[in-house]
Amino acid sequence: MDESLLGLQVSLLLMLLASVCAEFCDNGTGECKELTATDCPVIFYNQHLIGPDIKYCDEFNDIVCCPIPLDHQNVKPADETRPFERECKRFNEARASCRSTPFIVGGSKAAGQEFPFMALIGTRESDKADINWDCGGALVHPRFVLTAAHCLETSESKAERLDPDFDSPKFVVRLGELDYNSTTDDAQVQDFRVVNYVVHPAYDDEDGFKNDIALVELDKAAVFNEHVAPACLPPSSGNENSQLTAAGWGFTSDKGLKSSHLLKVTLQRFSDDQCVERLQQGIETRTQFCAGSLTSNADTCNGDSGGPIFVQHPLYSCLKQVFGIVSYGLVCGTQGLPSVYTKVHLFTDWIEGIVWSD
Repeated sequence: MDESLLGLQVSLLLMLLASVCAEFCDNGTGECKELTATDCPVIFYNQHLIGPDIKYCDEFNDIVCCPIPLDHQNVKPADETRPFERECKRFNEARASCRSTPFIVGGSKAAGQEFPFMALIGTRESDKADINWDCGGALVHPRFVLTAAHCLETSESKAERLDPDFDSPKFVVRLGELDYNSTTDDAQVQDFRVVNYVVHPAYDDEDGFKNDIALVELDKAAVFNEHVAPACLPPSSGNENSQLTAAGWGFTSDKGLKSSHLLKVTLQRFSDDQCVERLQQGIETRTQFCAGSLTSNADTCNGDSGGPIFVQHPLYSCLKQVFGIVSYGLVCGTQGLPSVYTKVHLFTDWIEGIVWSD
């Protein structure tokens, strides 16, 4: 047989196979993507486990059928009439690359650049250089950090905030940090003063920390890079996400020490009935949900307050979507006993009115 004819037949066969596999992949459960850490981390990091069962759209060019997580299948396009959705798309387009690795269940150290939206919120006395890092937060805009109201609203701080000349040197925010006790870690720190903060008007710290959400305004715009980048707000409740990830610099046990290195943990979302049953107290299920672990002591703790609990964004591989804010818990790190989080999606109108009011 003529070699050129044979080559043509082989090429046609490979194209047919690729077309068949691509059609199989394009059924709402997978996408044809390059086998790289950025495009398809779930296969890239687990090739040794999947082995010959890897499905290729184009094996010659290393294009695999990359599975879409069940929670992200049949995702609708972003509603770009909403400012936070438009900005999320813009944030994604501005990111040339990112570090994308599978989440690990149980508390473990985060890698540099893994969660570039994480913020530290601390206090500093005017006559002292040391900072007490009390809470976490999530960067959602170059000038605004989302956090918990209880991290900011004490009687003293409220009086300061209501002062018409408010320009507080007391609160400070740090972005781009990994280990605040190290100068050799994979971090590029940006520090800010707080020039204003807005606590939700219905925040109630006397009755279950209801509406425990606030925004912190920075004195200047953050510079986005691979260490500092925003997270996105959610368009809906995210109830379909059975697992969420939290990150923070809080305590590693109920009576332990704070971690100076950013930690991450994957938690199970509990149903409303499970929350009430296990916490032995009512929560406002419209605006709060709880998460924890039935199989380990994985949890958030003191010092993680205000930090985000989030998932991978279903449309943008380099961005996360914040569904909750760490509010409170009864006892840290107790198997089967969840902590309580503020639902973010109910407050997007309020957030937009402050952050994207122009």
